[in-house]
This record gives sequence, C-alpha cells and structure tokens, in this order.
Amino acid sequence: MLPLDSRRVLSITRIRVSLLASAIAAVVVTSCGGPPTIPLPEDIFEPNPGHNFRAATGSVQIGAITERIVCFTTDGTTPELVNGACSSNATRLTAPHRIALDCGSDTAAMAIRGIRLVYDWPSSTGSEVITAAGNFLLDCTRPEGDRDSDGVPDSMDNCPSTANRDQADANNNMIGDVCEAMGAPDADRDGRPDASDNCPMVWNVNQADDDRDGIGNVCDPTPRGEPPLPWNNGLLARALIAWKDEIQCSLNDCRNPGGTGSWGRMCDNDGRVDWNVSLSGLRAISRFTYRNCQNSVTVNVHDYMRDPRNLDPTATRPMEITLTANGSFTQDTDFNGTGRETGMVDVTGSFTGTIVSHVQISNARRAPGSYISVACSTDPIEQEMCAPGNLLVNYRFPDWNCEPGACPTAPAALVDTDSDGVFDPYDNCPMVANPTQANADFDSEGDACDSSTSMMDSDRDGIPDAGDNCPMVANPRQEDSDRDGRGDACDMVSDPDTDMDGVIDARDNCPMAANPTQLDTDMDGQGDACDATPMGTARFSLIRVKSGRCLFDNGGDVRSTATCDATMRNQQWEVIEVSGRRVFRNLNSMRCIAASSWAGAIGMAACDMASAAQQWTGERYDQGGFDLQFPMRLRSGQHNYCLYTDGTGDVYASQGNCGLLGSENGRKVGIYSGGNFMMPPAQP
Repeated sequence: MLPLDSRRVLSITRIRVSLLASAIAAVVVTSCGGPPTIPLPEDIFEPNPGHNFRAATGSVQIGAITERIVCFTTDGTTPELVNGACSSNATRLTAPHRIALDCGSDTAAMAIRGIRLVYDWPSSTGSEVITAAGNFLLDCTRPEGDRDSDGVPDSMDNCPSTANRDQADANNNMIGDVCEAMGAPDADRDGRPDASDNCPMVWNVNQADDDRDGIGNVCDPTPRGEPPLPWNNGLLARALIAWKDEIQCSLNDCRNPGGTGSWGRMCDNDGRVDWNVSLSGLRAISRFTYRNCQNSVTVNVHDYMRDPRNLDPTATRPMEITLTANGSFTQDTDFNGTGRETGMVDVTGSFTGTIVSHVQISNARRAPGSYISVACSTDPIEQEMCAPGNLLVNYRFPDWNCEPGACPTAPAALVDTDSDGVFDPYDNCPMVANPTQANADFDSEGDACDSSTSMMDSDRDGIPDAGDNCPMVANPRQEDSDRDGRGDACDMVSDPDTDMDGVIDARDNCPMAANPTQLDTDMDGQGDACDATPMGTARFSLIRVKSGRCLFDNGGDVRSTATCDATMRNQQWEVIEVSGRRVFRNLNSMRCIAASSWAGAIGMAACDMASAAQQWTGERYDQGGFDLQFPMRLRSGQHNYCLYTDGTGDVYASQGNCGLLGSENGRKVGIYSGGNFMMPPAQP
C-alpha cells in the first residue's frame, strides 16, 4: 500500500528488519531461481504504446511473452485466459506474433486503437494470469471527396458535381464549362448553379467544405464537424485512486505491517477487501484483493450549469462516486521498496469499467513513469462520455491526467462577431453583417465592407485585379506555393525556372515540364504533367518479409525493422523494372540495395541500373507452402543467393541459401504498393 498525503501506509522498507532473516535464508534456495520479472509494456509492444502510425492501418509486434499462452482483443472487450484456453471474445496469439489494427468505420484524424492481452506467467506458486494493454494512433481521415468521380478532388474541381477530367474553363471564371449552364437557377449569383452548389443561398465560389459533409463552410452550422464530447475515463481514474488509497488505508488502522501476514475488512456492502504480505525469495509481495467491495468517494467534476461550454477549468462541483470492485493489485518490490504494481480490477456502480495498474514504485512511493489504464462503458455525466469502444486510456502520475495525444481536445469555439450566420474564419466581412457573402471582385473582402470594388481584369483570367495575386499574368487557379501573397505565375525572384512555366524550380512540382497550374490530382507532390500515375497509384512500396519485418536504409546499410510504417521515408522503395528484374531505390537516400560480395554481404550503394549486383529476380516461392501475402523470394542477379533477414534486423545471404530449409519466413517477401498491407502484394 502506498502513502496517501501525510498518512503512513504500506512501506516495504518497514518489514525489512523483521523479514531479513527469512530473506537471507531464502537466498540459499532461490537466489538463482525464482520467477522471472514480469515484462513492462514497452518490452511487450513494438512500437511502444502511444505510437502514431499516421496511416489507416498499423501492425504491432508482440515480444517478451511469446513463449507463453497469450490471448488478445482489439475491440475493447476484456480477454480471459482460463485453463490454458482463451475466452470466446479473444484470439490466441500465434506466429508471427503480430496484431493488425485498422480504422473500421472510424473517420477521425487521430483515432485510437487499443490492444488488451492476458498471458500466463511463472510465479512462486506455479503461474498467474497477467494483463497488459497498449493504445495506438491511426489516421482514419476519409480521402478527400470526389463527388463526380472524375479523379479531381472536390476542393480542386471547377465542377464538383459533373465529371470533367480536363477541367475545361473557356471563360476562365473558375467554373468548369460542363457545370456552367446558362439560365440555370443560381440563387446566390456566385456562378455555381444551385444543382451543384454546396451553399445555394450563400455566395461561395470556392465551395470550401472543411468537414466534407457536403455543406459549404459559409452555411454550415458546424463547419469543422461536431465537436467531440470530453472523455470522462479520467474522472474514473481520479475516483479509483482516491477510493483505492482510502479503502486500503483502512486496513490495519493505516499502520505498517511488522512482517508477513494478512488483514481484511468488510466493505460498505457485503463485499470484502483483503491485504496479504508474503515473501518470494528476496522480493516482498503485497496483494490487495477486492471481492464485490463497494466504497464511495467524493471528487470534483466539471459544473456544466455554471460553464456549459466547458471553457472554465475552475468551474467544478463535488460529486460522490460509488464503485464496486472485483479483482486485485499486486505490489512486487525489493526491500528498498522499489518495484512495480500490476493487476486489474473491474468496477460497477457510478461507472462500469476496468482499471489496469502500471505503477512504478521507488522507495515505497509511486514514482514517475507510473500510469493506470482506464476503460469504461457507462458513466454518470450526461455532457461527457466514456472513450468509445471500451478503449483503455492511459492516465499518468501524479495528477492522473490523460496521456498526451490519447484524449480528444475541445476545438476553439467559433465566433460570429457580426451575427450574420457566418463564422468569422469563413466570413469575408466578419465585422459587417453580410449573410449572402456577395463578393463581386473576388478579393478578400465582401462587397458589404469593400470600399474599392472594381471589376477590372487586366489579364483576363476571370479574377478581377483587386483579388488577383498576379493581376498582369493569367493564373485562374491563383497558385501561391510559398503563400507569400504573390502567385507563382508572377513570383519570379532570382530562382531558376527551367521549364519557363512561371513557377520557380524550388516550388515547381514538375520543374522539367511546363505546368503553370501545378495540377496534382493525386496530391503526391508530383504534378500531373510529369506523373506517370496522376490518378494516384503509389510511387513507392514497402518490402515486407514474412517474419514481420520491413526493409529500410539506416543511412549506411540496409536493415529490417518490426515497425513497418509507410510514412517513414527510409522504408519507402521505388521498384524499377530492368530487363525482367527489379531494382530497389530508397526514396530517402536515393541509393539502391546491392549484393556487395559473393560471401553474402548485402548493403546499399549509389544506384547503377545496369549493375547485376543491384538487380533482383522475384521468384515464386513455394517452400513451406505458397503464401499469397509473401509470394516471392529475391534472388541476386549476380550471386547465387537470396535476400534474408533475421530477428536482429540484419539483412544478408549465404551461398546457395535460396532453397535452404527451415528459414523460409526470413526469405518470403511481399512487395506492397504504398505500404498498404490490406491489398495484394506484387506477384513474381
């Protein structure tokens, strides 16, 4: 039991003297034995909990416990391990010991996915079931809308309701010819016929729609989407800690034990809590077990009557939280009171939830690095909610605040200063009411507050001079790569412009091919004018081996990592076909994988497409059975060996190893376009 305020509660150092003789005697028997240390979450999960995959999918490698029976869930439910079998809601972990995460129906830019697992672990009494959990971040943002499926995103489409891949606009008024119907109803006179206008009653020629709900910003009551409700798992965290310290302190009258023993008491209901202190070799084991134990504690919660918009953190009121707990927490420390607390309890009452302890103990006190994981499905506050999907969320000592990045934050409140129904960030006259947003000259100010409205258009590009960032050079799309207020078409500083398209090379997405509009349909950084796949086929692949590792260039050599991440530039490979073979060029270093010597050395070298040492044959690989996800092996074009990687990250080969039995998982390869493991890999 840990100290609470100034009260003296469990201090493992206090039992050192009375237990020292027993501990010394135990050394003879257990100093070289005893149960192994329970792994920390950072030992189990790779990448560590909290990792942001920045993609719609992720893969987590499980280590340190793979020799044990491991059951896991990713749907928020609690797995169970009973008599060596996983519960029906859980999956048993098998080789290659990876757990896949995906977005499902979620569309959040920062979606959290949780993994819960249980495993058996050796103990002084045989084995015990240990729990562990980790949360990971995915980017589940929907791809930008393309209502007419013409390959041009709505935000860039001059006619988003009718397919027009060529974006033809004869009169340069930013409205595509196929969408510009003479005489068609246009209530707001913005040039967008009502049938294709996402705000038909409010002038908005650019059709901006931040939350992509089909309603333009200027007429959308929630242009950034519905604000998320705060998660109140943190309230359960604070209540549980106060409840736990209070009820444990009531045992043994808050006195420290003088030796091993057991204490217990009845709870507010007919339940019970027991405290047992024992020795395991040179370790002191203190276990608190809650059996249907009910207790109440008062904590401060936000007062929505005083502060309905949750803007004032000082607006709080006390609330009594009643919890009924079942489960146990175990503190395993040395005689200096240094160790850790593990365990899990399920609670009902004001909350229905689960609490998992990851507390670090130093000198018999909670120490930095401590946290608890809290999940809940029901809660007592209407204006807040439990994290969806019964997700375990981490709360850190000493304030038990949410781990950064794990909880939603309230967006800044939108203000409508002139009360015209258009929020200031989207209002072209934020201080003067102009609900129609009329703006004849296309500049930054609406007609209601523009003292110099002029329709003069010197370059005849459809943009009046007052709102044109290049008034003397036609640029109907108004590209401004460096956002300096001067359009690329006329921003001719001292930088070269090789293709003479008006966009300097440093900002040109096709510096060798004239493309003054800089159109980049698939938004991959390469303009359509020089993009072999302008509609979005990925320009890179991830090379993934069946052992679960991906190849990368570490800056000096080719290596493999268990953390496959399509956003990591050094894992992105351009696959180049040369005379029926493949050359792999790393997009970070722009070097190629090379078979360095006949002895099996494989490294990175300056790319030479004609070099047989850099050419690899993708062969169908049936050893151990054909695998659709890892269908090939890569044979050197120069030496009689195949690329191989082991669990240490080394990438190498040995003569004649292409058919070597028993190691096919280190040679079976999948080449995944864009790093999308949900799609079939390239075939041999």
